Amino acid sequence: MSRPSPELRARVLAAVRAEPVPSRPAGTWRSVAIVALGLGSVVLLGQAGGGPQLRERPLGYVVALALVWLPIATLATWAGFGRGRSMLGRPAGWSFAVAVGTPAALLVTWLGVAVAWPETMQDASGGQAHLVCLLATLLLSVGPLVAFFVVRRGGDPVAPHLSGAATAAAAGAWGAAALPLFCGFTAPLHIAVGHVLPVALMAALGALLGGWVFAVRAR
Repeated sequence: MSRPSPELRARVLAAVRAEPVPSRPAGTWRSVAIVALGLGSVVLLGQAGGGPQLRERPLGYVVALALVWLPIATLATWAGFGRGRSMLGRPAGWSFAVAVGTPAALLVTWLGVAVAWPETMQDASGGQAHLVCLLATLLLSVGPLVAFFVVRRGGDPVAPHLSGAATAAAAGAWGAAALPLFCGFTAPLHIAVGHVLPVALMAALGALLGGWVFAVRAR
């Protein structure tokens, strides 16, 4: 096999220099800043919507739900969005577990909280309230979704669709965890449709986009 010509070597080196790769610390701080902006958008949207409000719900119920849903969002982000020790990211089984298990975990833990405050199992919510909260959860999830996708784009050559589903489920979990701070409805159907279903929809959207965003392509 012949060696590449000096002209070809010069062109390759010039192309490499034209597209510098940031140092590891610089890349880490850039990723942290992007994720912080994405999560910060949840806070900003919440404040724009009037900020946290009890809306006749028991304070203990709201606090307890936040204490169980925020850790779920954090865990989903660690398992679904984080790469772990491998440059290829988490195993495909992890991604599947996050995509499917995140909405299930939100629903099950909510039920545990609701049992402690049985008066919250009934309210005056209807189809319009369900739809409004479904859209609100999706809206709150957009910032984290964009941030996670920007940081992890082109980063999974093995199972990009599963990585997309897991990452989007994690983003949806942040939207779901934030909404109970503002929404006053607590009935089972409302929680299932308005708060948890959007997380599953986000996971499905992530699976569709994952092949485009997460797949590794030759330049």
